[in-house]
Amino acid sequence: MAGTLRRLIFSASAPLSGITKGYVALGGGNLALFGTACLFTWPEHFDDVISRFEDDTPIDRTQFLDDSCYRGTVGSCFSTTLGSVLHELYHTFDLGHSKDGIMGRGFDNICKVFTNPQICKSSSFHNKIEFKEQLSTCSLKHVDKNMKKDFTVIRRTEEVDDTLLTKSCAVLLSFHRWLNNYPTQTSHLSFDSSNKVVKSTAGVRVVEIRQTEDELILQSWVFISKVLKFSFQIPQNVLSELNNQNLIILVEDSIGTIIKEEFVA
Repeated sequence: MAGTLRRLIFSASAPLSGITKGYVALGGGNLALFGTACLFTWPEHFDDVISRFEDDTPIDRTQFLDDSCYRGTVGSCFSTTLGSVLHELYHTFDLGHSKDGIMGRGFDNICKVFTNPQICKSSSFHNKIEFKEQLSTCSLKHVDKNMKKDFTVIRRTEEVDDTLLTKSCAVLLSFHRWLNNYPTQTSHLSFDSSNKVVKSTAGVRVVEIRQTEDELILQSWVFISKVLKFSFQIPQNVLSELNNQNLIILVEDSIGTIIKEEFVA
């Protein structure tokens, strides 16, 4: 199965144990998968989308799964789960994780794309939640159902746009083969791991350095001018900061050719 397991939630209380056995959010390769346990919060008709985002009805956690990022309402659960679907779908387009925005935890606040941000703000949608728990795919069957959720709520006093795509993600998407018509064009794209040099006969557009464990984007460069850049060398100061870590480099060129390789900085 292609992709990386992003999240698996087991019910944590006795009343729920017979209702929700497992819940998954998965994206990568040619697969995007998301659990259906929270579809009860989704509207049945397009005309009801806005009102559902604004629905402050508390979720009865003894009867239903609450995937609302600890906010506890129907509207926030709809926002988190719809945003999660988009987040996982973006992974199938080779997008990695970012510290902010949709490819971070910004997907919780996808409601801001559809509604007045002040409505989200009044429901604490603007607060940022950082999760500290780590799950590895090799130990999922041993997850403690009663494990305490370790997270921190960071209060925000100003309005922020956390539903954006970071620049490298947006450029990667804009040149992606699935979203463009490159019927006859071909290119040679390569990465010299010894000299840390990227080359493309079509011109380099995006270079990202990601962590191996979660594909968090650590450094990125984009080249969107009409003057093509046929080669790029990772700066020495960046390599020094990365300090011989095992990392992933992802490169995309002007006709959507992508390479993704592990290397040592």
